[in-house]
Amino acid sequence: MAVATHDVATAARTRTSPVASYYLLGSATGLLVLVGLAAMLSSSSIDSIAEDGDPYTLFKQQLAFLLVGVIGMAIMSRVSPAALKAAAPWILATSIVLLFLVAVTPLGHSSGGNKNWFKLGWVTAQPSEAAKLALALYLGLALSRLRSRLRTVKQAIVPAGLVAALVVGLVLAGKDIGTAVVLILLIAAAYWTAGLPVRFFAVGTGLAIATVGILVASRGALKVRITTWLSPDCGLDTCWQTTHGTWALASGGIWGLGPGLSREKWSYLPKAHNDFIFAILGEEFGLVGTIFVLIALAMIAIAVNRIVQRHKDPFIQIAAAAIGAWIVGQACLNIAVVLGLAPVTGVPLPLVSSGGSSMIMTLAGIGVLVAFARREPGAAEALAVRPSLVRRSLAVVSGRRRG
Repeated sequence: MAVATHDVATAARTRTSPVASYYLLGSATGLLVLVGLAAMLSSSSIDSIAEDGDPYTLFKQQLAFLLVGVIGMAIMSRVSPAALKAAAPWILATSIVLLFLVAVTPLGHSSGGNKNWFKLGWVTAQPSEAAKLALALYLGLALSRLRSRLRTVKQAIVPAGLVAALVVGLVLAGKDIGTAVVLILLIAAAYWTAGLPVRFFAVGTGLAIATVGILVASRGALKVRITTWLSPDCGLDTCWQTTHGTWALASGGIWGLGPGLSREKWSYLPKAHNDFIFAILGEEFGLVGTIFVLIALAMIAIAVNRIVQRHKDPFIQIAAAAIGAWIVGQACLNIAVVLGLAPVTGVPLPLVSSGGSSMIMTLAGIGVLVAFARREPGAAEALAVRPSLVRRSLAVVSGRRRG
């Protein structure tokens, strides 16, 4: 009985700990990165061999992107909210310029039917990934100043709504519907946290549906993609990726076929190491492996909710909610596509799928969340009195040696 009481008390202290958000973010990020590397090593090997004969080519590239991203996350985790507020307009302006160059100049590079890549010499990047973080920070800044006055259409639109619409419009100009959907989720979370009345969301939802309908009707490839997904005859001939993704998950069962034993990665499933890596993860690591991903995403959502609830600074609340909606919402959209619950949108699974721009900017976004978590009430004091990982490790080693 005493042991049970002690466990309940320990769990309660953990939930109310001022550093819970900090450790939730770190644990979830580490789990997603490790799972992603394991799935990436297996799923990319066949394409790597076809490319240059080395099965580790794409994996080594991902490791390089991960290293850059971890450095960026470490830097962003130390940046103060005041510095983020000052930099937000400039970061967003840079992102808008890059998006414009991608949309209207030869510097824009097409891939998979979407013109969303910026290519200059040997440098290739996806500005829309940077725009997610930039827009989240800008909306945090702009809406925090208008939080008590978001009651009319003009107050809701000027200036934050106009800037957000410009970013989404530039992304749509490159035909990247998936990223546009993620941006809309980000914008909605920011406005919801800022206290925008519900009636505005009803109108916004209607406008979003109408816009998607117009885009579907005006673009042949997109119309085919949507109508094919809605068709009851969506089978192997018309839904190749979705069908093979379902087969991969089904063959994995509960425990999976084992690391490296995927069958679908042998060129049966396109984008196996990118958009459909969740299917390979389920095939090799089974239901257990996919649940680990879902748990990690839930940990991020809980951490973001804690940050929003515990902070008093509206900039931190709004920006954190927007970043959380971006990362968790994009992950849910990717998983829904793999499960056949949504049409193929071309969005990667954050921290798991291959891709340098996505990996680096997602880790930068996590870094911003960590910076916010470090400034939760009582967090700085709690972190200051806790010894570092290196000190704890040295203490354990020296204690064993003395024994």
